Amino acid sequence: MTKVIVLNKENFEKLSENVSPEYPFLKDNRELMNADPGGLFRCLMVRAEGKTENMLIAQRKDTLYLGYGRDYRNVDLRGVPEERIALEEPKIYQEHAAFYHRPVHIDDLNGKNLLRPVPERKNSFQVEQVVVLSDEQFQQFEQSGFMDDQSFPFDCSDKMRFDPVSLCWHCTLVKGQNSTDGILMGSDGGDQAKHAAFIPDCGRLKLQGVPVHYEPPAKAPSQKRKRKRNAPER
Repeated sequence: MTKVIVLNKENFEKLSENVSPEYPFLKDNRELMNADPGGLFRCLMVRAEGKTENMLIAQRKDTLYLGYGRDYRNVDLRGVPEERIALEEPKIYQEHAAFYHRPVHIDDLNGKNLLRPVPERKNSFQVEQVVVLSDEQFQQFEQSGFMDDQSFPFDCSDKMRFDPVSLCWHCTLVKGQNSTDGILMGSDGGDQAKHAAFIPDCGRLKLQGVPVHYEPPAKAPSQKRKRKRNAPER
């Protein structure tokens, strides 16, 4: 047992009905879990305040392993850290997008162009790189021929391809510095982007560990340094 998570009764019942790997507390404690079928399991124990029943949760890659305990008091928890939390809802990620062939305007992607009522391809996708433009650049990029070479100065051809086996687009996400929306750029062969999809909320994309390129004048956000407090004089 690596950690004990204590919830209120309502949250424990909600978690018991559907244990999703997308719950934030599971992601925050992922390094504390491991599963070796037939071997050692490193688990979180989740229990309800005032109740003895509990769940044991271990994780291996994207697979969860669950166990049930009647009374946590029968488990030796000496030295195991305990944390009381409020259960946050799992985040629902967007995993599919409607791709269009050689669009010339943002309205070709967001459903506002009546001449393109149906997307040519709607498939799963995986973001391989994020390119951040200034808000002004991104607005120009959306409004005027973003498939043209002169509008696509950053090289990310190695990040764009279509996998015909898994039917998955490997894409570059282009967004503005402060925009919530973005555009997925993909290629079905060659060095140029030929397909694109509109993303209304980039916050719903899985971008953890994805490299980010800031195209000048866009700049990476500065990290605030924590000030060291002087030790009190004795």
